[in-house]
Amino acid sequence: MSIPGPTLFWIVGRGGLLGSRLPSAIAAHVPGGECWNAPVAKFSWGAPDLLADQLRESAVEFAAAVRQRGCGWGVIWTAGAGVIGTSEAVLAAETATWEMLLSLLDTWLLDAGLRSGLVFLASSAGGVYGNCPDPLITEMSEGRPMSAYGHNKRRQEEILNTWADGRPEVTCRIGRISNLYGPGQNLAKPQGLISHISRCLIWQQPIHVYVPLDTIRDYIYIDDCARQIACAFVEWLRGGSAQPPSSRDRVKLFAAEEPTTVAQIVGEFTRLSFRRHPRVICAPSVLGLQQPRRLQFQSVVAPCLAAMRRTALQVGISQVHHHQLALYCDGRLAPPATKV
Repeated sequence: MSIPGPTLFWIVGRGGLLGSRLPSAIAAHVPGGECWNAPVAKFSWGAPDLLADQLRESAVEFAAAVRQRGCGWGVIWTAGAGVIGTSEAVLAAETATWEMLLSLLDTWLLDAGLRSGLVFLASSAGGVYGNCPDPLITEMSEGRPMSAYGHNKRRQEEILNTWADGRPEVTCRIGRISNLYGPGQNLAKPQGLISHISRCLIWQQPIHVYVPLDTIRDYIYIDDCARQIACAFVEWLRGGSAQPPSSRDRVKLFAAEEPTTVAQIVGEFTRLSFRRHPRVICAPSVLGLQQPRRLQFQSVVAPCLAAMRRTALQVGISQVHHHQLALYCDGRLAPPATKV
């Protein structure tokens, strides 16, 4: 597929950390890229019947907007409230919603003649590669989840691959994203080590973690990730051939490609002298058994994207902390959860 003209993007999950940053990244880096404002400001994820009606209404209106503009289209899935430890019922409902969305695209876009588009699924590198034995994980590594969350993400990818195989006009890509962090992270979810440490410092509480301090992760700043994804859209939209030769070739890793231990994160907070030194309590948990000790990534697909300007870890940590400190001063920062 090649779309030289304008492209209208529908971001499903626009209220989340990644979804909220993509509009500005698309506007800055995708020529002719515009993000569509869905008629439903916030989907009712906890009410399946209402959610189905909202998605259907949105798909109908999105197709009408694309037809009116006479432009290309892109649908970006960044939704999902699941994390490691989320119940299988909630995860299954999330995947069913994803499958429903693809069916709606068939009905209101493809079957209506709007067949040239892009579908992007934001997946989890940590979830999909959780049990991968490779010391350095690339797109060529085997996806081996070790948690229900990871298996659910892999299932969503498989659904997209099956759907894409029968629709060669549509460019479908999967972004496996490492640990996202940045201002605006959903603090109600039991994830986000950097946000968790910052909040504990502000509230003068000890930091409870359920993984060892030498656990290695890849932390990518949210604006860096959004910029990489937007630039990848440009390459995919200009690629000419819609579908790659295999499902594995649809995968792209988005990561900082800098291995960082939990101890290093704590050290950065200490080095930056945020009022008090972190008090860390490592407490074993059943959730820790679903977490690998080491996840180190390096993309071999469009590696130039990873070489783009990146936010230094200490800078990103500082921005997260000052954002949460402002929330605290406004009375809008809830106390931290027990563990992350």
